[in-house]
Amino acid sequence: MATVVEYCPNCGQAFEPAYGAGCPHCAAQPQAVINEQAAVAPLAPEVAAPSAALWGPGMGLLTWASSVALIVGTQIIAAIIYIFIKISQTGAMPKEFKIDLLLALLSIASAFPAHLMTLAFCWLIVTARGQRPFWRTLGWNWHPQFKWVHAVALAFLMLGAAALFSKILPHQETDLERMLKLGTSVRVLTALLAVLTAPLVEEVVYRGVLYPGVARRWGWLAGLSITTFLFALVHVPQYWGSWAAISTIVLLSFVLTLLRAATGSILPCVAVHLVFNGVQSVLLLLGIDDSLKQQTSEAALVLWTQWLSSL
Repeated sequence: MATVVEYCPNCGQAFEPAYGAGCPHCAAQPQAVINEQAAVAPLAPEVAAPSAALWGPGMGLLTWASSVALIVGTQIIAAIIYIFIKISQTGAMPKEFKIDLLLALLSIASAFPAHLMTLAFCWLIVTARGQRPFWRTLGWNWHPQFKWVHAVALAFLMLGAAALFSKILPHQETDLERMLKLGTSVRVLTALLAVLTAPLVEEVVYRGVLYPGVARRWGWLAGLSITTFLFALVHVPQYWGSWAAISTIVLLSFVLTLLRAATGSILPCVAVHLVFNGVQSVLLLLGIDDSLKQQTSEAALVLWTQWLSSL
């Protein structure tokens, strides 16, 4: 697997340095050649003008901040709706706010429109308001040495690491776990969120926009560090009290960002994230005990060994 990829300044597609100075995807000429041609003669009609410049760390951080603000904003709207419903039921303002079934459902449901608005904002940034293709610029392809079977294996290894952390690190019941105990409807809605929108939207924000924006200006190591930290920072509040869960989130973010740096694509990251969330959602809905989750690492070791032997 390649270590770090380069990005075309015109189309935004990732390519390995071994291909040479030009981009093999759009056959873009180096900017110096374009400038030299423009200085000698007017640009010929058949030569396309360069696309708008790709975004940098400032726009990447703004996208992250916007995604957080949208989540917080929709949560506030959900709380306001909850208050109005309670007033209509009791005729008085609630004296205290405890997470009950209604508030939990409204809170989880509010994440869906937040995710859709976040994805729309990312589209504006990635495409420069329609001047570039969205998926191609992000990198929506498999790496020659990383396919879907490897994504499944890596996701199961992350689940195995989560089981190991739960054994060796302190764990207290988190707010999320208490909320999941409120009823089946809460668990179903949480599972739908974790599978339908969270893997795609979070990967587009963190590994699709934030990481390359930082990496282009400050290098891939800075991109890896900042993306890992901010992803963990957003998830810490719901897992507060459990060092096992927090360590799992940090490790997951680190591995996914490293995978993005190595492949130049977010498709492998989305696949790993989807399988990771999907297995946890199935176990949540089936009510399987945490001790049984440790068996997931055995299947991962088999898949991982098969991949390594094929290299």
